Amino acid sequence: MAEPPPPLAVHVDLGPAREDWCRACKAYTRATGDILMLTAGGVSVVGTWTACEICDDQEDDRA
Repeated sequence: MAEPPPPLAVHVDLGPAREDWCRACKAYTRATGDILMLTAGGVSVVGTWTACEICDDQEDDRA
């Protein structure tokens, strides 16, 4: 019987943030970065994350 393949080691990490335009705020208040997947074969970009310092402010509950 053949041996099973070794376990796959995958790590997901957030890339460095860069300034971006927020369409809701109409200002450069959004941060954007790549979601990186690190494997034995190298690094792949698997998505993008975004967060706006105004729109995504959880502490501001003045509704």
